[in-house]
Amino acid sequence: MIIRKLRPAEVDAAIRLSEFAFQYELSEEERRERKADMKPFETWVAEEGGELLSKVTILPLHIFFYGKSVPASGVSGVATWPEQRRKGIVSKLLLHSLEEEYQKGRLFSLLYPFSVPFYRNYGYELFTDAERLTLERHQLPKAEPHTGTCRSIEPDPSITGPVYRDYAARFQGMLDRDREWWMKSVHRRKKGRTIVYERQGVPFGYLLYSIKEREMNVHEIVWLDDDARRGLFTFIHNHDSMVDKVKINTSAHTGFNRLLPDPKVKRTIHSYFMARIVHVENMLNQLPLRLELNEAVVLHLQDPLLKENEGTYIVSRDPSEEPRVRFFPAEGESETIARQLPKNGIHLDIKALSSIVMGDTSPLLLWKEGLITGDEESIQKLDKALPAAVPFLYDFF
Repeated sequence: MIIRKLRPAEVDAAIRLSEFAFQYELSEEERRERKADMKPFETWVAEEGGELLSKVTILPLHIFFYGKSVPASGVSGVATWPEQRRKGIVSKLLLHSLEEEYQKGRLFSLLYPFSVPFYRNYGYELFTDAERLTLERHQLPKAEPHTGTCRSIEPDPSITGPVYRDYAARFQGMLDRDREWWMKSVHRRKKGRTIVYERQGVPFGYLLYSIKEREMNVHEIVWLDDDARRGLFTFIHNHDSMVDKVKINTSAHTGFNRLLPDPKVKRTIHSYFMARIVHVENMLNQLPLRLELNEAVVLHLQDPLLKENEGTYIVSRDPSEEPRVRFFPAEGESETIARQLPKNGIHLDIKALSSIVMGDTSPLLLWKEGLITGDEESIQKLDKALPAAVPFLYDFF
């Protein structure tokens, strides 16, 4: 068996494998679009005797991490023919892809799991939950005073993109979308009308929605300030004569329902995306821990899949306010250095650290539940040093 990148001549075979694995059938037009969009160099395949056995696509992305856009990747289209399953092929593909992403210096890998336990074996952990609110007509937002206006536009990332980017930077894990992603992913998946909320010609919010059979589906609602929220809520309210229900897609972590006049709406919450740190040292250099001068956090990390990450990290703050990270790899560490390393600190694996830095949970909670270990002083220090963070992801891949 050979692990390699997909060849251009094999695009049709890769599409057929996806159709079978995910149980759909593309129309001829959809097939042409898919072939035009596919970039073979983004897909790893396992091949034997000229036959594709399995594949995984790695999308180059940027996500927001404490307000900064950082390099990441998205795992998509993991598929294997049934007769080749349970042979460890996907494990080999994931390892090859993660090693390549590590060499590229990417901070995170994100994916939507078919099975959470399966991907936990590879260091991934849940970091965000999706929520859908269902509002009956009598529960619609009220019309409220606002200073701007709503107008309908054709899909145009030059208008909605800057609003989304300002909003997305407030959350952990939101994609930093480019124009291609807007047009080929967002607007293909979320068909309907695009409404922008403006004040004096400047956009401060937008809404992507559709209506069918007296049901309004809000695919995305984004606002930059309270005035824009009131304007968009009023816009939704103005559909009261033509809809019986409104369904709003949002994050389970934002408390959206509390902004409604009747918060007791139907809420459907489900586990959504998982994340994994790919390059721990690079990530820690971007982590804005609020440490005092001469204060340090010591992390003893286990990462069975990417051994390059295993070892002890000492994170402190230099006078310029930037984090200073010293890494002592587990492999190749001399006995002398090993004896000199601090024995206190926090012992954790890559899943726990991923969950902590993405804002899904706190070190104190994991410590109390026995999922990480260490002295209480170190746990409290890290818990206090981490800035508040809210995970959210509007996209799917």
